[in-house]
Amino acid sequence: MDNRRQDKRLHLPDLQIKVKKWGIAEGGQFINCTPVDVSFNGLAFSSDSLVLELLQKIEIQLSVGHKTLEGSAVICHIEKVQGTVRYGVLYIDIKPSLEETFSLDNLSSAMVEDVAVNMADNAVIGSASNETDVLIRKGQIILFDAVQTFKLRLTSLVGNVNDDHGNAYQLDGLFEFSPETMSVTVPLTGDDGITLEKRTLSPVLSPAQHKVVFEASDGEQFDSILDVLQSLSDTFQTLLAEKA
Repeated sequence: MDNRRQDKRLHLPDLQIKVKKWGIAEGGQFINCTPVDVSFNGLAFSSDSLVLELLQKIEIQLSVGHKTLEGSAVICHIEKVQGTVRYGVLYIDIKPSLEETFSLDNLSSAMVEDVAVNMADNAVIGSASNETDVLIRKGQIILFDAVQTFKLRLTSLVGNVNDDHGNAYQLDGLFEFSPETMSVTVPLTGDDGITLEKRTLSPVLSPAQHKVVFEASDGEQFDSILDVLQSLSDTFQTLLAEKA
């Protein structure tokens, strides 16, 4: 095609794809599929339940945030990948089109923000040189987002937090973000459950668990981002109880 922009992959937030075979005889419900990528001309998805053929016509539903696009498409590529089947399709008739969905008239500030964040995340992840680096990059993004959101919410709810001498902690000084080392420094209570310590957390690949964990500067490991957030919650629950 002359317009190569049409073939560029778009990294859209919260993209969901549902597919069903074309025609009344097929009937049935739309099947949830796993998005692989999407462009202005078509998309790719994987499924372990749908059985489709080349040049077969399908009905599709795309959900992007609160926007829903519906229409027809045709299967133009089939590939088996790690136990699932990946399908590439070209749109036949999609309404509204992606161009219309992301036109100035239809865009909201919230949607633009979601798209921009998603595009930035994918720029970072896409720059990774290997599979391990991809996992670490994803871990970094999740760690930064989780800690930043926790800090902002805490600040909006309680303002200042005092130490055991009645002096106010500066929350911005308690949380430090370092993109260069892919780490975040956070306040956590020590082994005594009282003393506040600043510890640096980084995503690392655990060979034993074959997944990314979050390792503190003192060697402690958190198996998931929920464990990190729970430790932060426990820490500030103790501090706020002392303040009360």
